[in-house]
This record gives sequence, structure tokens and C-alpha cells, in this order.
Amino acid sequence: MSVYFRPRFHLAPPSGRLNDPNGLYVEDGVLHAYYQHDPQWPTAEKRTGWGHASTPLLSDKPELWTHHPDALYPAVDYDDKGCYSGSAVLVNGELELFYTGNAKPGGHRRATQNLVHVGGRRRADGGTYLRSERNPLIDGPAPGFTNHYRDPHVLWREDHWLMVLGAQRDDETGSVVLYTSEDRRAWDYAGEIQFDTSSTVPGGAPDMIPGGYMWECPNLVTLRDDVTGEDMDVLIVLPQGLEQVGDHYANNHQCGYVVGHLQGTTFTVSRGFTELDYGHEFYAPQVVHGSQPPLMLGWMGLPDLDDQPTRQDGWVHTLTVARELHLSDGVLRQVP
Repeated sequence: MSVYFRPRFHLAPPSGRLNDPNGLYVEDGVLHAYYQHDPQWPTAEKRTGWGHASTPLLSDKPELWTHHPDALYPAVDYDDKGCYSGSAVLVNGELELFYTGNAKPGGHRRATQNLVHVGGRRRADGGTYLRSERNPLIDGPAPGFTNHYRDPHVLWREDHWLMVLGAQRDDETGSVVLYTSEDRRAWDYAGEIQFDTSSTVPGGAPDMIPGGYMWECPNLVTLRDDVTGEDMDVLIVLPQGLEQVGDHYANNHQCGYVVGHLQGTTFTVSRGFTELDYGHEFYAPQVVHGSQPPLMLGWMGLPDLDDQPTRQDGWVHTLTVARELHLSDGVLRQVP
């Protein structure tokens, strides 16, 4: 196998296709990155699971990433067509992974939200992965939404757990929905995020709130503004299907953020939508659980752009390097 295109600092799969970063967390100075992985790409049918690698956050080694055995693969009726994107929560010494199960019984998409318990994560083999007996935790979309309902981002907020999900309404427009929980097992539907733009100033993009036919991979993070000293909520969303406007929305899929305050299901927007990255290969970013300062990694690729030079060597795509996130006067600053 050729190593000519093999990166040293960017996480690439040992073989197969990599896409969205999943389940990012930091423990004992080590960054763990799960990622969407089709290990048999491009020679076999797509069966998306989760790969796993880790790296010390501070290292003088030129090769930073240690690869572990794959963590998840399609195995049960609610994910037999793929273990799609999700997030990690490290709480009370226990690691939990949340992911979307993709199934197509009778040829119709079924999307569920599921939990995996991780044991022995400090072992060299990366640990064991046991699906919860309570799966699916969320067995399908809320009324008014299609089964394009995925990518759970789970976080602690004030006095409860919050799950943020990317969604598509029945009219094929994009949205974000919220669920709440006391124990990360039983989840209650809180509703769709409604955006209050009555006092919004424009962001860096043409729209205060973007359109699109689906919003993927939402992330919610609270950052203290370096200029104002105020704690602000930053909602990262990936609206698909935006038409290019000048130099904006130039990729086949976009990602960006709004800044404001989330109270219940109302997001009061102080600064409108801004693209996260103006490069041509950046998608599906995820904020790292437990990192200080907050870190973010993205997929250095885009959907439907797999015809790359490394295909001949049996692998494609990488993740970006980690980026520190800072908020400065309502603008998200990213520092490699």
C-alpha cells in the first residue's frame, strides 16, 4: 500500500472510508476520537459503524494517532443499515456513547436514538461496547418530522440532560429538536427550537437563520465572550441544500453557527448565521466533551466527494486538527 498520501497529523482511517467525527472526549490528557467508518470501502456494500483512535493532546511525536479496533458496527434490527453519528458523555467515571441507528424495514427508513455502555476503555484494545437493553431510547421522530432525525448531541445543562437532534420537518425543511432527561435513559420530547430574531444583528452569512432541506449534526456549547464577559450559547448546525450566494454557501453542504441564549425551546439570537469555515472540505464538526478550552474537530471532506487520489490505496478522508474555540464580541474564533 502506498503511503505517499498518508497524513501524519490528521486522523485518517487505516482502511476504508472515514466521515463524521463522533463521540469526542478528553480523559487524562488524551483526546479520543470516534468516527464514522466504512472499513470495506470501496469494494463492498456500505455498512457504516464507528472507528476509534486516540492521541495525546501534547506530544513531540510526529505520528500522533493510535488506532484501536472499531467500536460499533451494524448488528441489530434498529441499526442494521448503519450506526450513524452521535456523541460521548463521560460521567462518574463511566463512558456512554449515543448514536442514531439507521434501519430500512420494508425499504422505509427508520431512525432511532440509542445508547452504548463502554467498558475497559483504558485497555490497549480500546474496550468493549455493549448496547443498552433499553434501546431504542427514542424510537422514531416526533410528530411533524421525517425519519431524517439523527446525530444526538448530549450535554448537561443547568439541572438536567439535554439532547440536541438534527431533524427534517414533514415539509422537507431543516430544524433542530430538543429532548430532556434526568438520567440519560428516559428522554422527554421538549420541542423544536424556535428562533427569536427580533433583536438579531447579521452574522457573516446572507441569512439570519438558514434554510435547507435538512439540518445535521447540531452542537450546543456555552462560551464566555472574551470582550463582553457574558456567557453565550453557540448553536452549530449543518443546513443541507443551501444555494450559493456570491462567495457564500460554496460547498455542496454547509456548516455554521448562531449566537444567543437558549431558554426552554426558544433561542434568542443575538448574532445571525455565520459559516464556520470557508474552505472546500469541512463538514460535520463536533465539540469535544470535557475539553478546556473547548476543542472542535471536523470532517475534512464532504458527502458525495469520495473520488479522491487515496481511493487507489483503499482509504479516503481525514479529520481536521483540533481547534480551540473562543467567542469574541459574538464571533467564534478558532485556533488550531
